[in-house]
Amino acid sequence: MTIMNNSAAIIAILKDIERRSKQRIAGLSQQDNIDNAWTAIGFRLGSLNLLIPLDQSREVFPLPMQITPVPKAQPWVVGMTSLRGDLLPLVDLNMFLQGSNSPPNKRRRVIVLNHPELFSGLIVDEVYGLKHFQHQPEPIDSTQLPHLQPYLQGRLYQQNSDWHVFSLLKLAEDPKFLNAAV
Repeated sequence: MTIMNNSAAIIAILKDIERRSKQRIAGLSQQDNIDNAWTAIGFRLGSLNLLIPLDQSREVFPLPMQITPVPKAQPWVVGMTSLRGDLLPLVDLNMFLQGSNSPPNKRRRVIVLNHPELFSGLIVDEVYGLKHFQHQPEPIDSTQLPHLQPYLQGRLYQQNSDWHVFSLLKLAEDPKFLNAAV
């Protein structure tokens, strides 16, 4: 009789584990919709949290020590640097968008545009790395951030932070950005 009681107890435990596992799986499928998930590169520009779609950036690297100034360029053109033997123009994104320089610090990074016709690097205040979201970006309010409006694609809210989706492709098509000469 003891063996039968032990078998019944083990079967009851296994059934309970199976029931809890099914509940857990059902909860995850409602909570984590993989089809709707979205990943981007998060970065900071001043006090703004921004996102770049992954396919719009080639790479991110620390601000180089050697930057050669470009004569007769707009004030937001910081200069040129060498990236593995190729000359890379560097643009201070904060200066271009808001007209103010970001204070120098060790967290500044360069984001290289992934554009077939424009090889350029954007200097930003800080890069947070990959940011994962449970859903796609929502449309933005056209009254928010008027100076960024032409370049914004949407917004997301996560962990008490607003994230605005910034389009490097829209930036690369802007005649003002393309006209770097004074």
